[in-house]
Amino acid sequence: MASYGNMAPAEYDLLDRIILRIKAEFGSLSFLEIGVCDGGCLRGVYERAQEINCPIRAAGVDCLEHYKPNPMPPNYTFYCGDSMDQWRNIKTTFSLILIDGCHCVNHSMCDFLNYSPLLVMGGYCLFHDTAIAINQFEQMEFPQDHSLAGKDPGKLGVREGLKKLGLLQGYRTDWELIEEIPNDSGMMGMILFQKTKELSGIA
Repeated sequence: MASYGNMAPAEYDLLDRIILRIKAEFGSLSFLEIGVCDGGCLRGVYERAQEINCPIRAAGVDCLEHYKPNPMPPNYTFYCGDSMDQWRNIKTTFSLILIDGCHCVNHSMCDFLNYSPLLVMGGYCLFHDTAIAINQFEQMEFPQDHSLAGKDPGKLGVREGLKKLGLLQGYRTDWELIEEIPNDSGMMGMILFQKTKELSGIA
């Protein structure tokens, strides 16, 4: 099993299975990561793709230049800046998007709304840190909204963002919830969705 950085073993297993599934369905992996940080997850994705002989192309978005992977893996593009802005610079599509950037409600929702159009039909969107709280990080502040910064320590906004988007409750007809890693035992939590259809615009 590949190592994907700061994740629990059950989360490693889910990523392993997603990559296998994407190879079977698409023949190759095109991966976009929102929140590269130290590149641990990225290295794991490349390692897993190599293990199963899956061609890979990838890109990442993060707010600081020092989060740029070093060395850069092959067929990789790094976009430096706030994820709220960088989506405008990406002109290609992906079969897997991992949203693991800012954990407030606003960014969680905007990252999905801005980047999910870059996902191919049948592609997968994976959210990390979907637990209500992270035990080992409970002294850190992950506010539910930027307006609550400093007032809600240990709280993650990702899950609340998924509720506001209607994804968690299954209200959207264009997305299907595929799997959730339990978040009731101190793990950070993951939720996987699949894009099932394109919504038509309103004339």
